[in-house]
Amino acid sequence: MRAVIVEDEQLAAERLAGLIAKTDAIDVVGQFDTVRETVSFFKNNQEEIDLMFCDIQLADGLSFKIFEKIDINIPVIFTTAYDEYSLQAFKVNSLDYLLKPVQFPELQTAIKKYSTIYQKQAQLIDANLLKDLFVKRKYKERFLVKAGTKYYHKPVDDITYFSSEDKIVYLHDGQAGKKFMTDFTLDELVADHLDPDKFFRINRKFIVHIESIELFKPYAGQRLLLKLHEGQVDELLVSREKVVAFKSWFTK
Repeated sequence: MRAVIVEDEQLAAERLAGLIAKTDAIDVVGQFDTVRETVSFFKNNQEEIDLMFCDIQLADGLSFKIFEKIDINIPVIFTTAYDEYSLQAFKVNSLDYLLKPVQFPELQTAIKKYSTIYQKQAQLIDANLLKDLFVKRKYKERFLVKAGTKYYHKPVDDITYFSSEDKIVYLHDGQAGKKFMTDFTLDELVADHLDPDKFFRINRKFIVHIESIELFKPYAGQRLLLKLHEGQVDELLVSREKVVAFKSWFTK
């Protein structure tokens, strides 16, 4: 079985290749770190490849762009450092994903799925279906919050950002200058409830609304510093690992 790895972090790519080598079932014949290189390779070599391991966040954008630029007719196992792209959706058509750092038992399970399903010519990834999974989902339009003994609803467009503090997630209302406890984790909010066109998880503790951002600028450690609109004094940091994806999200 011949496979390629699409991964922009060299150490992660080397670790994954080492784990794959331990299976004695797959030969890694190519490694790429950008959407551009991957598309260029598959234009001429797709028939020679049986399986692709693909990170979601690449050096020049999200890997979903690969499937928009070229039809991929081989199964794909996605890898990611963050569970924030509705990863369960990739289980449609028997696709799988591995959460970084990839563990060998999980890799074995994914390869076994390939062997038992894809080698029997099950349905392969469909770029249009993948796109529809993200475009047609129904997301929350408002949240129920409690202040004292009273309950209120907060439209999502009134929300500046969500924060996680001491294992409690708060909804921040920029106009009211208040925060309210929620019943969700940040993972749950990103995976099931928030429109990814409006909200982005900038690091492990914050999810920000695009309309609340006035500007951003470089910050120490290859991070970005966000400045929110006038009247919202909060300044938030985009982690180094999120910078490329954040810029793509902010400008699309």
